[in-house]
Amino acid sequence: MGLDMYLNGRKNLWDRKRVEDGFTVNSVEIELGYWRKHPNLHGFIVKTFANGKDECQVIELDEDKLKQLITAVEQDRLIPTTGFFFGASDGSEKEGDLKILNAALTWLNGVENKGDEYRTVYYQASW
Repeated sequence: MGLDMYLNGRKNLWDRKRVEDGFTVNSVEIELGYWRKHPNLHGFIVKTFANGKDECQVIELDEDKLKQLITAVEQDRLIPTTGFFFGASDGSEKEGDLKILNAALTWLNGVENKGDEYRTVYYQASW
């Protein structure tokens, strides 16, 4: 048990030409990042983008929100958060956080994000 944190991307496909197992594929899920027991990052996301509501819900992160999150990580403005089995952030996560978040932003704004697909990024925690 513990705080598991997922950053996922979804490609919503408009062309509806792709078929798997005899069914039309309308979206594809991509794991953009994963954290284990990083409550400071979790706390910032929940407080800033979910009005403090922490119910393991999906939290969409658009381009502006990803940029705001990147800036918060760069400026060490994450929010110390505690919870049942959350563990502790120790400050060593910064480089990895920035790598994941910048890659997600690049993916969201990718050249392929035109025409036959629409991309979204979302965060969801589980404990």
